[in-house]
Amino acid sequence: MALESCIAFLLADELDAEEYALFGPKAPVITRRIRDDDDNDDDGGEGDRDDGDKNYFSATVPSLSVLDFQKYFQLTQTQVEELVRLLSPCEWATSKLEGWTVTHAVLASLWTLSTLEPHVSVAARFHTNEAIICHQLNEFCSLVMTNFVDKIRWPKWKEAEVSVSGFSSSIGLPGTLCVVGSCVIPIERPTDVTDPEAYQDSENAYSVNLMTFCDHKGCFTFVTAEHPGSWHNSKVFLETEVGRSLQDDPLNLLHGKHIIGDATFPLSEHLLTPFPDYGTLGEKKLRYNLKVGSALKIVHGSLYSLRSRFQRLRCLQMNTITQTSLAVKTCCTLYNMYLETNNVDVECLEEHSIVQEPFHELPNGHSGSLGGISKRQDIAASLGRKPKKDSPKTYGRQWYDV
Repeated sequence: MALESCIAFLLADELDAEEYALFGPKAPVITRRIRDDDDNDDDGGEGDRDDGDKNYFSATVPSLSVLDFQKYFQLTQTQVEELVRLLSPCEWATSKLEGWTVTHAVLASLWTLSTLEPHVSVAARFHTNEAIICHQLNEFCSLVMTNFVDKIRWPKWKEAEVSVSGFSSSIGLPGTLCVVGSCVIPIERPTDVTDPEAYQDSENAYSVNLMTFCDHKGCFTFVTAEHPGSWHNSKVFLETEVGRSLQDDPLNLLHGKHIIGDATFPLSEHLLTPFPDYGTLGEKKLRYNLKVGSALKIVHGSLYSLRSRFQRLRCLQMNTITQTSLAVKTCCTLYNMYLETNNVDVECLEEHSIVQEPFHELPNGHSGSLGGISKRQDIAASLGRKPKKDSPKTYGRQWYDV
């Protein structure tokens, strides 16, 4: 197979020093043995430490099983081939390097995003230099976001109906279109913003807030990763396209449905949050909160799975918000592609949401809009109630009729 042949060739030869000049100062060519750090099969023989085993990775990868291939590169072999096919017509700077093809670029970039291996080690593993790995990763992310923009899309029409039906049947919350959550992505001090210290937290670490919206399957429907990690979720939300659309034209965005979020978001008839629990909630409100918690596990599970599969997000070695946002969105795009062939059991995944004060306890916070308060109470009151035949409960534009 062409892909297997390319993988085998990928590590067979080092690039000439003259070709490194395309990417600035030449990095040292690392000729040490390249081994698979994730391989636990070590018989302790001297042959494993012999210099003749430098091509261990190139000899092993082509023989990977279907499951192992996806473990290392996150996507199936067919999906990787599709990536290569669609990205081949694009202009790649690395295409000027003799023997370095689009397949090499895609595989090396997927490996870089999937591991926390230092760039210099990735370069050694792929028999190239660190400058090429870094430059190529930025190029890969840019091309993926340009050519696969439809992989992250807001649910409309049939997709919206499927998501609402999915939340209703699996969680028991009618009228829910999406669920929103967030996590912090560590970054280096940004150099492309006017106030880089705004991205610094109380521990002097820099980060961005990754805010995502998910459908009932945990598929990302909207992603933003450009605002400071120190910002409160409610502030980030208002700065997103979704937040602005809910203020300007909520009907066009939601068609009478709503989003589910945690207590850090402002309650409205378009974004429902849990009831504040001070130990006096009744049975129906507690049941409602449990269902909201189940919905939130979907987005928290997706964020956990995203960072587990694309571990580079735990230590992005990028110093601009533009590059950071591009890399994060690329990982989310690839994750959605991963979900096309895999199911993630979000119930078994640990939550990684940002620990923040509830919105209603902020100095500028409030308990919610009248429409949101009324809608939340109506849903809580309806839980456990048997629906009447041919008479769905309505609220405004029949957000109950799913």
